[in-house]
Amino acid sequence: MNAQVYENGRRLALGASATSVHWIGENGLFTLGDGQVLVAQREGETRRIEAHDGAILSAALHPDGKRIVTGGDDGRLKVVAPDGDVSTLAELRKWIVHVVASPVSGVIVAGVGKEAVVLKGDKEAHRFTHASSIGGLALDGKGRRLAATHYGGATLRYVLTAEDKGVALNWAGSHLACTISPDGDYVISGMQENALHGWRLPEKTDLRMDGYPAKTKSFSWDKRGRWLATSGANAAIVWPFAGKLGPQGKAPLQPGERQALVTAVAFHPTDEVLAIGYSDGAAIVVRFADSLGIELDEPSEGAVTALAWSADGKRIAIGDDAGRGAIVDVS
Repeated sequence: MNAQVYENGRRLALGASATSVHWIGENGLFTLGDGQVLVAQREGETRRIEAHDGAILSAALHPDGKRIVTGGDDGRLKVVAPDGDVSTLAELRKWIVHVVASPVSGVIVAGVGKEAVVLKGDKEAHRFTHASSIGGLALDGKGRRLAATHYGGATLRYVLTAEDKGVALNWAGSHLACTISPDGDYVISGMQENALHGWRLPEKTDLRMDGYPAKTKSFSWDKRGRWLATSGANAAIVWPFAGKLGPQGKAPLQPGERQALVTAVAFHPTDEVLAIGYSDGAAIVVRFADSLGIELDEPSEGAVTALAWSADGKRIAIGDDAGRGAIVDVS
């Protein structure tokens, strides 16, 4: 079976490792480890934009949907448009490891050391300080509540309320990447010891999901919030979140099992279809209804580090840490 990139896609030479990819209309914007943003469509010329002095460590779609927000190891938070326009939102003087944003509330949050820097209307509004370095940031579906994970658990706040002291979600250990379910009922963190920990709100009921051979760094919810796909194993581990106890006592689905570890997951914007990227550079897409799998790209030299569907679900962009990229039509 030929990889779809050769029949229904295009190969891209990114020139540096991909740290993320985001879609704006027909444009796929790849953020790179050399500080550039590569803008590409399914066909035609590509554009390289010099954005940062050093690596782009984090990025999110700007609330206006027309630009991306990028955080660099140069300490700058910037806004980059597909036409090449670049502007600086903030000089934060430390590595900006996390960026999240919401099109609903219009808020942008950057994670810098122990601080979550909140911006509204592209201006800094306030900062939340945590007891230890932030491991992960996530906003709920309405962009109202912010979860920050750190050593000892997570802290949940109303992001636009500067005086909010936070709700503590406690669990021993180091909590890294995190996500909030679309309905805001669950906060899930990827832990240092190759496991997930979750809290069901508002009761703060603890959930434990373990057995991973590697750390979970990539999360993706399906549109209805019924499934949470995760990386960190030889298949995508997809937990069911129906009912009051979510995945507690339930076995996950495990689509796309291969010898290589899963490093990136991305649910289709409307359907129960999951794109999966692996540590050997391969990428596939799996349809839940009949377990149909299609090879998007073949193995190469680097792990898949960036994976994103276009808003209409017709195309997918793939990038790896060896500088290989692709845009593939998926019908």
